[in-house]
Amino acid sequence: MKKILFSVLYVLVGLGAYAQNYVKETVFYRDTLKMDIYTRPDIPVEGVRPAFIWSFGGGWESGDRGIDPSKGVYKMMLDEGMVVVAIDYRLGVLEARKNGAMADASISETDSREMWNDTSVATAIRRAIRMAVEDLYDATSCLVSRAEVWSIDTSKIIIGGGSAGAINSINAEYLLCNGDELARKHLPEGFRYAGVIGGACSVWIDGMGELQWASKPCPVAMFHGSADPTVKYGYLDLDKADCRMAGADIISRSLREQQVPYLLYTGKEYDHVLSGIPFESYGYEIMGFIHRVILGGEKLAIEVGETDYRGPKNLIRYFMESMGMSEEQVRAAIADALAAQEARSKGLEMMEHRK
Repeated sequence: MKKILFSVLYVLVGLGAYAQNYVKETVFYRDTLKMDIYTRPDIPVEGVRPAFIWSFGGGWESGDRGIDPSKGVYKMMLDEGMVVVAIDYRLGVLEARKNGAMADASISETDSREMWNDTSVATAIRRAIRMAVEDLYDATSCLVSRAEVWSIDTSKIIIGGGSAGAINSINAEYLLCNGDELARKHLPEGFRYAGVIGGACSVWIDGMGELQWASKPCPVAMFHGSADPTVKYGYLDLDKADCRMAGADIISRSLREQQVPYLLYTGKEYDHVLSGIPFESYGYEIMGFIHRVILGGEKLAIEVGETDYRGPKNLIRYFMESMGMSEEQVRAAIADALAAQEARSKGLEMMEHRK
């Protein structure tokens, strides 16, 4: 339910006229998958430009690459001469549902400890993550191969996103550091990411062992609610499927042990709301980390705890306050999103049956 609401968030905040002081180019990077490349050629930079690849959220069953480059951290990046790239990726959970490979229920309607601890669901999520990582790698390879076209510094490519997009990004770095075959097959030899920025990050671990990195990862900035019921702040043990997921609290500890720079921004008792709003409202924190740590090379471990005296932030209240919606309107938007998602799933099932 909350991830569905987060998907609605992306739709609503994207409405409105875009600023006209940027250039947008849309290209295919693999098969039918596209990416939008945003640049500000009017912003002078010395040499080539850092790039940020953004992956959308939506539980690997909804969402799209659309962003508003006139708002939030995207605008701040463009205004400083960075290249911003928003990518498509395959929706593995939607595909699993369509093929009948997992239970016909949203992976976000209940606490993830209850819903995800099922062999079919966990298998579908693992496969969805690996599919999305493969696509992220291919998009990265496309940018590297055409770096001169967009004046991209291939040593300064940052990846990130919210919710599923954050999970895709941190797992892309995790699999790369651990020599996974996806990285070997789909990334240029010797390539490394410059940084990861995620709202509600979590690393998938096969088996019930601890989070380990075979080689040092790049700097990571994480925003996470300590009471997030969907993407857990700590470990999420899926013992029925013999696997677990490590949230931002665990990731930060593993980075600290290796003296890898990181930012852990914790919303005290916040829910999944910090999966998306950092890219709208926490631009100064993100850009500060990019300037000082990712690009500036400072070796810093930064931990910030945010407490809202009015009560923990949550997705319902976020919509009510930032979008001027009543609670009834928010819940109606959720119902509409659920209906649209169900119609989409049924439509795909009918198309598959006709084949």
